Amino acid sequence: MSNQAHGVTEQLAAARKETERACDLLLAPSPEALDRCASLLQAAVAQVTASKAALASPAQREPGATAEGRRLQAAVRRARRLLEAAAEYHQNWARRIGTMSAGYDGRGEPAAVERGRRLIIRG
Repeated sequence: MSNQAHGVTEQLAAARKETERACDLLLAPSPEALDRCASLLQAAVAQVTASKAALASPAQREPGATAEGRRLQAAVRRARRLLEAAAEYHQNWARRIGTMSAGYDGRGEPAAVERGRRLIIRG
């Protein structure tokens, strides 16, 4: 087993762990947890990106990398489902707030709620 192949398996494992931590945060989301979740998922993407070249070459890939890749895929699917559920939850609340505060529009749909603008700058 080459050092590079071992590195790929480790990178995929690190990406999986970051993704699993993000999933844990999504089970009880708060603004702080969602910010942390975004950071974890960005770190996971960086790990996968770093291992991409070695994964493209079957000669450099070790059997453990394939298995770890499958575990990472499962974690990513779970994160996607949790993120979709969170988005749906917030969309439903936005519709309810629109209905309660602004009524309905001419088509019978809940009126859009004017949201305050937000600017986030990180340096």
